[in-house]
Amino acid sequence: MTLTEIAAWCTADHVRAALERQLEGALVEVPEDDDSPRRAFSEALRRSLMLRQKHPFDVVALGLPDLLRYRDLVAGSEVTLRATNIEAYFIRQDGSAEQYQPETED
Repeated sequence: MTLTEIAAWCTADHVRAALERQLEGALVEVPEDDDSPRRAFSEALRRSLMLRQKHPFDVVALGLPDLLRYRDLVAGSEVTLRATNIEAYFIRQDGSAEQYQPETED
């Protein structure tokens, strides 16, 4: 996949639309289009935490493009996401969503 193809589907609008189809009625936060996944992820996580604070009993979800860098950032924030009951979803190019599941040790 070229960077042009990534830019064509990895937009905040694409991610938001796919996740809102997946989680009807959920409070959804997605990173804004940004050249830096780390900065975009940090801002989306911060806003998700604010949503959690305002809506402690609702479903709060973080939607991210299904890219390795975002998967690594979510894995590195797994404890925080679990402690705050924020779900993370990866949005694929075809618009489908996959909920993040931590790897289990055998």
